[in-house]
Amino acid sequence: MPNSNRKLGLLPGSVIYTGENTNNNITITVIYYSKSFYKKDIFSSEEEIYIDLEFEGNIWINIDGINDIEIVKKIGQIFQIDSLSLEDIVNPEQRVKIDDRDSYILIILKMLQLEVITKEIQYEQLSLIIKDNVLITFQETPYDMFESARNRLENPTTKLASKDVSYLAYILIDIIVDNYFLILDEVENEVDLIENQLIESADKDDLENILALKQNILVLKRFISPVRELISKLQTRSMLVYFHEDMKYYLGDLNDHGIIVFDTIDMLNNRATELIQLYHSMISNTMNEVMKILAIISTIFMPLSFIVGLYGMNFKYMPELEWHYGYFLTLVLMGILVVGMLIYFKKKKWF
Repeated sequence: MPNSNRKLGLLPGSVIYTGENTNNNITITVIYYSKSFYKKDIFSSEEEIYIDLEFEGNIWINIDGINDIEIVKKIGQIFQIDSLSLEDIVNPEQRVKIDDRDSYILIILKMLQLEVITKEIQYEQLSLIIKDNVLITFQETPYDMFESARNRLENPTTKLASKDVSYLAYILIDIIVDNYFLILDEVENEVDLIENQLIESADKDDLENILALKQNILVLKRFISPVRELISKLQTRSMLVYFHEDMKYYLGDLNDHGIIVFDTIDMLNNRATELIQLYHSMISNTMNEVMKILAIISTIFMPLSFIVGLYGMNFKYMPELEWHYGYFLTLVLMGILVVGMLIYFKKKKWF
């Protein structure tokens, strides 16, 4: 987990990496693209970074590794990104947000991934800066889900290659939101599976699974819920400087996706709470069934205990004790009582 204690006592705007990633293989990818041009340059942290700021088309700069503070500061100096924004970029625990900094906007989102085996939610922060014809993205590790966008940029006939960087930023955000749908579908399948298991037979392991599922949903809600507000801000008039009027339709569609994601995560959270209630109900029903069986057994043994107790008394004159067939008749009588009581309970549908 990120260590926020590293920032204690420091002034606001102190660019300190608070994560735990120790990967030194920092990669800076610079993509130049337009309707008729495509070029990609890749630099490592040991190389001198050259960015052609005179390029008249669009530039996408992606930095894999925010743990290298010097690289982040250098990018900040080149594009005049203030220290408060850089501080947010290198803090992996920064909340989802959008900031208008007059000459650029900063958007911070979470890329989510569901581990297939452990069912745990893995997340990574993605920071986007839109300034003029430049899109800068910062991520902590090389993992992302944007390979399809990169491939589309290589083809000059695609809409993505022909539009400006605000459209590329929209595409990246849309990919992240679409991935939320995939994760929520997996979580919903997990909810259905646990629900079916509870209905069949509930045990202690089911409660542990429900609590783990509830924790995952809370993590999802923490990261996904603010996205709805963020997307709504993209549609405000102040954002027209960065997202042009012709993108109104796309942002509206993205807003619809954000609403659906928000409603879905809210529904899953309610279902997880209902699973806990269902678990307790099933356990209570199981206990009731056990108590019913024990009560039936106790009821059956009551007359048998009476008979045994009656003939176990030490009275001198008990004629049945001297009878040759008394023992066998008592056993038959006890057997008839047991069978009769079971038939009666069955007719009453008590078991």
